Amino acid sequence: MAVLKAGRELHVEITGAKLAPLLYLADLDAIESGRTRFSGAAWRWDGHGPYDHTLIRAAEWILENEPAERRDSADMEYGSYVFSLTTDIDDPLSPVDMDCVRAMIQLHGGRSEADLSDLSHETAPIAEAYAAGERGALLDLNRTRRRRQADALRERFRARREARPPQDDPGVGDALRSEFLETRDSLRRANAKILGDR
Repeated sequence: MAVLKAGRELHVEITGAKLAPLLYLADLDAIESGRTRFSGAAWRWDGHGPYDHTLIRAAEWILENEPAERRDSADMEYGSYVFSLTTDIDDPLSPVDMDCVRAMIQLHGGRSEADLSDLSHETAPIAEAYAAGERGALLDLNRTRRRRQADALRERFRARREARPPQDDPGVGDALRSEFLETRDSLRRANAKILGDR
């Protein structure tokens, strides 16, 4: 309902094939912003993009209860159909979550279905599932947040490393080599014991 409301407000046609990727991207954006996903979907990758079977049931419920209609659209890709609200409704989500949905529709709603599919494939959760060949696997949306945190940490480390003056301490390598040679037999025995070798 939130995607359909935002689509109506922004004059963007929401096809059946666009609905899941747009909602998935909004969920992902919420997680990247430090919030939780709001759709309630258990996102999986099916080889084409993100999906959750409950979206089909939700769409059927919306159509049966008549706050929305579905019509065929010959000019859309793959002979798709368009969902549209028949009545104006209140925001079904919190203001912050509705802002997230509106931002996704504004940013990506005008893309083709194929472009949205490609865009969703570039996200970290689907890229990882694709690389592992895990069709039907639950997507870990938190992976995106962890990747961003790791990237930020890496950038901070690079900046600090470049800002540090070069360290030149002759003899350090010799001291480390000497220490390693002195403890080599002890390390070998400890490793053998840990690994169960005799």
